[in-house]
Amino acid sequence: MNRKFFVLIAIAVLGLVGCQKDDEYTGNGIRFSVLSGTEGTRTSYSGAISNQGESRFERIDWTVNDLIRIYCPESSEPAETHYQDYKVTSYSTASNGNSRGKIAMADVTAEPLQWNDTEGTPHDFFAVYPSPATTGIASGFGMNESTVTLAFPGIQTPTGITGSASAGYVAAPDTRYLYMVAKTLDVTEPGTSGNEVFLEFLPMVTAIEFTITNNYSNHADMKITDVSLQTSASGAKLHGTTSANLATAWSGTVPSFPVPTNGGATVGIPLGSLSEPLVVNYGKTVTFTFLLPPFAATDLTFGITTTTGGTRYTKLSTSANVPIEFGARQKHFVQGILVPEHATWIVAGNVIVTPWTETSIDLEFSE
Repeated sequence: MNRKFFVLIAIAVLGLVGCQKDDEYTGNGIRFSVLSGTEGTRTSYSGAISNQGESRFERIDWTVNDLIRIYCPESSEPAETHYQDYKVTSYSTASNGNSRGKIAMADVTAEPLQWNDTEGTPHDFFAVYPSPATTGIASGFGMNESTVTLAFPGIQTPTGITGSASAGYVAAPDTRYLYMVAKTLDVTEPGTSGNEVFLEFLPMVTAIEFTITNNYSNHADMKITDVSLQTSASGAKLHGTTSANLATAWSGTVPSFPVPTNGGATVGIPLGSLSEPLVVNYGKTVTFTFLLPPFAATDLTFGITTTTGGTRYTKLSTSANVPIEFGARQKHFVQGILVPEHATWIVAGNVIVTPWTETSIDLEFSE
């Protein structure tokens, strides 16, 4: 049998073009050149912000050994499952600011995806990042043929916290939950330009990054054990599982996932404990990120628990007491929250909302 292997190019939402070099293809393994654009479509927040028109984008970098699963029902191999897992082997920052990575078979002994033996057969491709084979992923996440189930945990433990009491801290989110999906339809025989199959990944997560500041009037240390986010919107969930068939659920340019029927309306991020809280000196900041299902989030209340002040809450509303809506599938930045030592917080400030990609909130709390 004349075995014809797929060459797939995974690209980001911005439609960037990748290339496949001859020396990147060896044996049965499929090698990839992939580009990660400046929209939130990859696995590690870079912190590099760029302006594009009225929107701002953050470059998201590849992480070596991250897994992607690609499913093609028309592929001749693997005949039992019609999917395979691929891993990122290396990445670099391209001259245009994108994160460029190479992807190879996750298991070099496995059978790679192959073109159907019948000439002219149209092929459909569906992909999810990360692959369900990723270790330690939340229970419930999976891909059954073209149906993808996303699972968002209620407790979102950071993968690491860097910094110090005197310099401030950054808690890194668990980027295994920066879900993306992709589909490319009606691809026929390999062409002459490297046999590319383009996969345009779309982020399936609503991320809200907070930066809070110790504003204790007595200049004492702020000792944090955890932070939380909850919604009072009717029927809304901030964690749980949601499923969609990528072959049928695409509404325009975006797949439509239903609101979870399980899960709950509150998510938490542990930053310390009663015996070992996160100690933040006066005037210093802590940054952390909630990763939520791919829906707009509103009627949100932020909570912080400290060893001296207990748990305190404040609603994320404008100065006119209008709840802020955080757009679906975007990364939002909540900045300028000054945390007092008192139990009662009153919002006194302005809110600036930039549509589509960023929400910047400047809040100040006082007695």
